[in-house]
Amino acid sequence: MPNSEAVYFNGNYSPKNQTSLSILDRGFLFGDGVYELIPVYNKHIFYIKDHLNRLKSSLESINIDSSLVDDDEFIKIINSLIELNDYVNHYIYIHISRGVDKKRNHIYSKECEPTILIMGENYKPFDKSTIEYGKKAIIEDDYRWLKSNIKSTSLLANVLIKNKAFTDDAYEALLLRDQYLTEGSASNVFIVDNGVIKTPKLSNKLLPGITRKFLTDLIIENKLDFEECDISKDQLLTSDEIFCSSSTNPVVPITRVDNNVISNKAGPVSMELYNYVQEFIRETYK
Repeated sequence: MPNSEAVYFNGNYSPKNQTSLSILDRGFLFGDGVYELIPVYNKHIFYIKDHLNRLKSSLESINIDSSLVDDDEFIKIINSLIELNDYVNHYIYIHISRGVDKKRNHIYSKECEPTILIMGENYKPFDKSTIEYGKKAIIEDDYRWLKSNIKSTSLLANVLIKNKAFTDDAYEALLLRDQYLTEGSASNVFIVDNGVIKTPKLSNKLLPGITRKFLTDLIIENKLDFEECDISKDQLLTSDEIFCSSSTNPVVPITRVDNNVISNKAGPVSMELYNYVQEFIRETYK
C-alpha cells in the first residue's frame, strides 16, 4: 500500500495512517485489553506458538474468550503483513481490547465484540558493540498492580517508571517489591551469582516473558547452572553480573545500578548468552 504500512484491523487490511478507533473502545477508555510483541527474524516469526499461547492466557485472565485467537489464522495474518510490508527483521504488535461498548461504563457489556489490531513496529536492537560495556539501571519500588503476569495494555505504571529511568540516563528500572526483585519496567531480569544464572520465579508479580523462556531454553541446552528463585536487593547489588531480557533486546548487560558498580564491562556469562542468542537466530531463521 503506497505511503503507509498495511495493518490488520477487525478483519480487514488498511493503511496504518488511515486506520482509526472508536472513542468508545474500552481499550482506549480503560486500557481494557491485552497485547503481544513478537520478533520477526529474516521474515520468520519467533516463538510464535508461545506468544499466541500467552496471548490466549492473558485473554482468559481478563474474561475474554480466547477462542477468537486461531493460531493458523493469526499466523496467516502475520505472514501476510510481512509480505505486504516487506518486513525482514521487524516486530509484530498484536492488540486485542474488549471492544466498543455502548457508553463509558466500568461494567462491560457482554455484547462487546473484541477489537483486534495486528501491525508492525520497527525497533532497532542493540548491536554487540553497544552492549559490551553494559548499561545503567536504577532501582524503583514496584507499585504496579498484582496481576503483572497478564500482558495487559494498562501500562501507565510501567510508562512512568520507564520514563523515570530515561530521565536518569538509564536503560532500565529494576523493580523491587518488599525488597525482592520482580522484573524490569519492560524486561525480565537475570543475575549471575558465583557462576549460577538466577532469575525470579514466575508468579503474579512478573510477566512470563517469552524471551525469558527462550533464554532458559538456551541455558539448559548449553548445560549452564541455572535457578529460578527469590532474589533480594542485597543479592542483586552484590551479584557478579546482571542482564535484562526483552523481545527487542534478548540480552542487555547491566553494569551499574544507581551508584553501585556491578562490573566495568559486560560479564562473560552475559556475553556467552548473547552469542548463543545470535547463533540461534542466525542458524534457525536462515
